[in-house]
Amino acid sequence: MANVKTQGTQVFTVIDGQVVRFVCMKKIAFGQDSFSKLDVTCLEADTKEYERGMRDPGEGSFGIDYNDTNTSHDKLAEIAESGEKLDWYVGSGNSKTAPTYDATTGIDLPDDRTWLSFKGYLNDAAPNDIEVDAVWGYEYNLVRTSKVTRTKRTVAP
Repeated sequence: MANVKTQGTQVFTVIDGQVVRFVCMKKIAFGQDSFSKLDVTCLEADTKEYERGMRDPGEGSFGIDYNDTNTSHDKLAEIAESGEKLDWYVGSGNSKTAPTYDATTGIDLPDDRTWLSFKGYLNDAAPNDIEVDAVWGYEYNLVRTSKVTRTKRTVAP
């Protein structure tokens, strides 16, 4: 039975040595990686043969329902406008423990929740369609520049 719910998931990055949490994210899409195919077929072969080539990290998105009193939503817009490549950390809802950062040792991800981490940047975005009976939303295109690495939480036996 599945036990890792999306409810309680939190997103973090480090900016200028400070851990920044993005409050009230609506959606996180990672996209799927693909790999190039290297043709290693000999002329005598009846069937083509391939070796796996380089990883091409997927493209996804971060979605929010914009709240103009939520400073993390404005920070997300600033990051997207800058195009700065950052390290991102997505923590499962198993706990609310935030990561810590030390300039010497780097990021410390608490072991009481599962983490997904990757490098990437966001593209600037206009608001989604504005329509009746809705709120302003943004969908920032996420361009990953690395694979998504999973760090499993410590589970008591």
